[in-house]
Amino acid sequence: MQNKAIATLLYFTGLRGCDISSLEFKDIDWEQEEINLDQQKTGVDLTLPLTATIGNAIYDYLINGRPKSHNSHIFLSDIKPYDPLKPKSIYYIAGKIYDAAGIRKKSGERRGTHLFRYNLATTFAGEGISRPVISETLGHADPSSLDYYLFSDIVHLRECALSIESFPLSEEVFRI
Repeated sequence: MQNKAIATLLYFTGLRGCDISSLEFKDIDWEQEEINLDQQKTGVDLTLPLTATIGNAIYDYLINGRPKSHNSHIFLSDIKPYDPLKPKSIYYIAGKIYDAAGIRKKSGERRGTHLFRYNLATTFAGEGISRPVISETLGHADPSSLDYYLFSDIVHLRECALSIESFPLSEEVFRI
């Protein structure tokens, strides 16, 4: 349940692993349906929606998977003394997610939590969501930071593609 909750946060919020590992009960406002946190990397306050999917995954973990502890952090290790997970643990869990999905299994392929941020940014861009909204969702202090995430999204790559109409290829090349 812990891995599912973390995977849900990674996929639907694009939070950094360090921010997930530092999440505390005070950061989740169940009444306002928001996640409010001070980002570890930038120090910038970030407010994200606590959707039903995210909230349910966290709730299931808290009720059915989290060790009994008075620690204020949400995600704890399964071994006593139940310390908060470290960012490295979130990275390891991301690797388990890739394994379960059967992707990124070759040596040298990136498997970190940051790929979820790329996915969120390119998905939002592909849906026509404005750059300032994407940048704010990812919690960037500098809006130009988004350029790094979107440098290879498919919409913009298509704009650079060359037409193959002028190349002499036989029809069977295009048969599936």
